[in-house]
Order: sequence, then structure tokens, then C-alpha cells
Amino acid sequence: MRQLILMMGFIAVVMFPVIAYCSPERLVDSSDYKDKNFIKGCVADYGDMVKGDDIDWVWINPGMSLAGHRLSVATFDNKTDELRNAQVEEIKSTFKEFLGKLKGDKETLSADICIYEVQKFSASKAWIPFAGGHQMQAGIGVELVIKGSGGKTVAKFRHFAREGSKVEDAAQEVAEDLKKYISKH
Repeated sequence: MRQLILMMGFIAVVMFPVIAYCSPERLVDSSDYKDKNFIKGCVADYGDMVKGDDIDWVWINPGMSLAGHRLSVATFDNKTDELRNAQVEEIKSTFKEFLGKLKGDKETLSADICIYEVQKFSASKAWIPFAGGHQMQAGIGVELVIKGSGGKTVAKFRHFAREGSKVEDAAQEVAEDLKKYISKH
């Protein structure tokens, strides 16, 4: 009996750090969030968001499957001063198109989307070793909050991507990444 208790204690001591190490990284614990330049978007609470597979940060209500739902863009907000109105309209249209491709027979969910960051194409970043070609591309950061029929939040996303020389190219990359992720989960 004593050996069993000692063995269980040993397993607990060894397994606790392993379980803690394997738990997903939370946004609020990341250096991104703790950075003084962290820009908030339309997500009210970042506490439950974790690192996603192909998405930077994500939270989906446990037991909720987004696959099989259609999405309707309810609000679209630009929280930056970097874009012209025509660019915002084009980016909004891109998100409506990509998220509109989600098909399903379950209820239609509403999506609140906001642009929290824009980085324009910068050829001067091309000199950065090993990453310059990527870092010089245009980038855009978007938050997406999905709500159910009662207005209750069922999913939250925060994603930043770079693509091409125009911010609209980067927005298409973000919209495509979000569509793929939502259709799988």
C-alpha cells in the first residue's frame, strides 16, 4: 500500500509539469499581449483565447461546432487611420465573399469584424536577413467575433497575415485563413 502511494505521488510530481507544458499557449500570457504596443480590436475579453492551428489566436465555445453554419457579416469596423474608405469597402467585400462561401444547414451566425492593424508594403524591409521578403509585404490584423441567435458570443478570432504589395491582398489571405479554419472546426 505504501509503495502504491509513493508511486502515485511520483506520477503526480512527474505528470503535473508535463500537463502544464502541453497546455495551449494563451494570448494573455504571450509577449504579444504584454507588449506596450498591443492594439485591441472588437474582442471584449482575450482571457480564453489560445494559439490556433493556422490562426494566430482563437476561442470557440466548448461543444460548439462552427462547421455547417453559414455566416453573415453584421458589423465591419476599421480601427486604424491607415486606410481610405474605398479600401475598407473592398476589404469588407472580400470578407463577405469568403465568409459567404461557408455552406451549411445549421443556423446562420452573425460576424462582427474589425481591422485592428495595417502594415503597408515596405521595400526597405527587404534587407532583413532570412525574413525580409516576407516582412516587406503588406499586412493586416483582423478580429472576428461570431455570435449565435441570442447574441451570445460562440467564437473569437484574432489573426494577422502578410501577402503581396497591397493591404487588400493581405486581407484576402486573412479571410481565406479564417474561412478554412471555421469550415474545419
